[in-house]
Amino acid sequence: MTSSSRISALLSAGLATAGLISALSAHAQTTLSMSSDYEPDTMMGQRAAEFSQRVASQSEGDLTLTLRSDIRSASHLQATAGGVIDIAATLSGALAEEAPFFGISSLPAIAYDLDEAHRLYVVAKPRYEELLAEYNQILLYALPWTPSGLWSKAPIADGDDLKDMPIRTYDRNTQRVLLNLGAAPQVMSWGELKPLLPGGSIHGALTSAMGGVSAELYRYMPHFTTLNYAMPLNIIHMNRDSFDDLTEAQQQALIDAAHAAESAGWTATHSVLDEAYAILQENGAKLITPAPPELQDALEEASQHVVESWKQKVTSEDRELLTQYLESRPER
Repeated sequence: MTSSSRISALLSAGLATAGLISALSAHAQTTLSMSSDYEPDTMMGQRAAEFSQRVASQSEGDLTLTLRSDIRSASHLQATAGGVIDIAATLSGALAEEAPFFGISSLPAIAYDLDEAHRLYVVAKPRYEELLAEYNQILLYALPWTPSGLWSKAPIADGDDLKDMPIRTYDRNTQRVLLNLGAAPQVMSWGELKPLLPGGSIHGALTSAMGGVSAELYRYMPHFTTLNYAMPLNIIHMNRDSFDDLTEAQQQALIDAAHAAESAGWTATHSVLDEAYAILQENGAKLITPAPPELQDALEEASQHVVESWKQKVTSEDRELLTQYLESRPER
């Protein structure tokens, strides 16, 4: 079995079953559009497909989702607010462009493992719901990306090795941290990164091990340093009017599918991470774990300004939520 087929099978295990497909009726009564910026072979692309199947199963074919990928995450908030799309699966950093609080999940050196990322989500969830309501939307569920690490052409020992390096990153928070270290980071989507890889103009990429396996980044950047830098969320949100237009049974089916997708997604992330590391090593990539202390220290120092900058953009109540979460973390 190839690397891509193995990871696809892992992501789908226990979720995309024949039972889900057979639950479809001959013709659905209602069809909703769902936008995802990720291709079907990526973790979040697979998760979107699984959610679509769950919705069809829970509603016994009365409600179906049509997946589309022609709208970028940066436009999801407004497109969903305006009813251009019914549902969107959006990287939290993209939502933070207009509502800065959503950047809390990708703040550096805040959550170091999946348990902490989930605790942060529980603390922040009511605020996410409030903010989405201001844009005429509801929160369906959220899933974590596996921890962010650094893919690179050469091993990175400390902050000095990042100077002037062209690096792909996924949101403004991470871009600012890398700028503080003298790198040359560019915020770009997955679709924007992939065409640049063969030409070698990008020397590093901040993303997860899973993301690197899906795109076979190890072919271009064979070193992966496990920074556990941040665990941003993919947030699935829906136009409020589209939800209200559904029948009560359809609404319940959608909510039940969302709850099931969230529970299964968080649980499966641990296995996905282990499998990604195994595939990475099988393909000759160099797994650097833990990260060199000098590099970790440099990142944490460069991150302090980013956290303070986030605090200046949000309300005092938002800052208190971050404090509440930080005080709940075990001592290090």
